[in-house]
Formats: sequence, structure tokens, C-alpha cells
Amino acid sequence: MVRYRLRLVLINWAIAFCVVMLLAVSAGVGASAAVLRRGDRGESVCELQEQLALAGYLDGEADGMFGKQTHSAVIRLQKDAGLSVDGIVGSNTWSALAQKVQAESCRTYVVVKGDTLYGIAKKFGVTVEAIAAASGVARPELIKPGQELTIPLSSAVASRAMSGRADVELLHWDIAKTIFKTRATIIDCATGLSFKVQRRGGYNHADAEPLTADDTATMKQICGGKWSWTRRAVIVVVGGRRIAASINGMPHGGCQITNNNFDGHFCVHFLGSRTHASALLDPDHQRMVHAAVGY
Repeated sequence: MVRYRLRLVLINWAIAFCVVMLLAVSAGVGASAAVLRRGDRGESVCELQEQLALAGYLDGEADGMFGKQTHSAVIRLQKDAGLSVDGIVGSNTWSALAQKVQAESCRTYVVVKGDTLYGIAKKFGVTVEAIAAASGVARPELIKPGQELTIPLSSAVASRAMSGRADVELLHWDIAKTIFKTRATIIDCATGLSFKVQRRGGYNHADAEPLTADDTATMKQICGGKWSWTRRAVIVVVGGRRIAASINGMPHGGCQITNNNFDGHFCVHFLGSRTHASALLDPDHQRMVHAAVGY
């Protein structure tokens, strides 16, 4: 019975993830990505810097200013991707950046004779469930030589999150945004720690701020004492409802609360939510959303 239940959950994860990616392709055709160039400022630039950092092209915090370092990072990205090198971030550069981030966030492993999913998971420091969900494997015990598996490198944060949470809802952003309107409690799946937040806006995903200085301290503790772009599987609790989500732990952009020791806001993603500037899905966030569901 337990194995059957696990199969159903993994199949549901795989189907949901595929549907989200298919929707991304179809919706992305008409989506309008922000065009950014040197001298621009604002939250779209913060998002660009975040993605460049995740792809390994930029170090340091996102300051929202498209200056020399950001321009140089874009130039390196365009050269690596075989694009026209002009330092301007348009739709082609956004797409290339998304592919680079995807490549950095996971790797492909080809099963060899004698492999077990448990052994592969142990080798890469992730869970069997994380690999199965990312690879669409319904029966982990039946992997075979030559089969390609997706190893989600960022799933280490969520590796301790895969414990029974049947009450957590996997809601699309179109629904989640109507529920998470103002304040909520965020529970980190890996540590079990929680903090209160206030949503400040966001149209493609939610932008939020820790409510108080104590909440900021808890959030920083969750992040290991240092702010990071690493995605984390979380549960957003609003009015008794528990919704699967993903956050990063880096202050960036504007803020509304001035006395919480958090200089900016952070992103909260749900199933099917997108980045603001590129209007694309963030694969790492989507994987963490699914990890937050549990089984």
C-alpha cells in the first residue's frame, strides 16, 4: 500500500512538472521579457543578477544596478551561448541564461549495470525521491542500464523534507496568489523553522518581506547564517491552508518594511509561477515546490 501510494505521488509529480513545462513553452511565445542594458536599474536588474549568479557568471549580491560587472557577465554569457555580443539582455539572452541556470542546477546520469537508485542518490548526496521526481521514475527499483536520470543538484536542501505531509497543497500560482494576499507564515521544510512574512506585491510570483527583525533572524538562521540565492522548499501557511512553495534567501530590490533588518525583499514561487523580468519558469524553484509537497 505504501509503495502504491509512493508510485501515485511520483507519477503525479512527473505529470504536474511536465504540464508546467509545456505551459511554459506555449505561454512563453507571447510572454514579454524585459530588455535590459547597461545603466538600467531596478528589480528586473536584480533578477538578471540573480540568474547570472546562479549560472556562475557573477559574484556578490544583487544591487539592482546594471553596471560594469553585470555588463561583463552578460558579455561572457552571450559569447558562451553563441549569441550576438552586444551586452543587451533581450529574449534570446534571457533564454540562454535560463538554459545555463538549468544546466548548473542538475546533471544527467546514465545508469550502468549494478546501479540502484539508492546507490546513485547516496553518491550525489540527494534522496531517491528527489531523483525519481525529477526523472519521472514511477518505480525506483526498476531502473535499468542505459536509462538517463536527472540528478537535481539543488535538492540537498530539500533532502530532509521528504516526510509525510499529505495536507500540503500543490496549487498553481493563479490560485495561490488569491490566497496569499497579505501576511503568512513560512515553514522551511529542511529545518522545520518558521517565520512570518508580509507580501509586498509581485505579479509573476510573490515578493515578500520578513515581518519583524526576529523573523529576519530566523530566516537567516534557516539560510545557514548567510544570505544565499539557493532555492529552498517551504510551506506557506495562510488561513489554515498549507501551500507548497519555494524561496530564495537573498535580500534584493525594494521594500516596504523599514525596521525588520532586511534590506529588500525575497521571492516566493509556487507551481507555475515565473520570474518577473524574463517571464520564464525557474526550474530550481519548481523542483523545490514539488519537494515541499512530500508524500
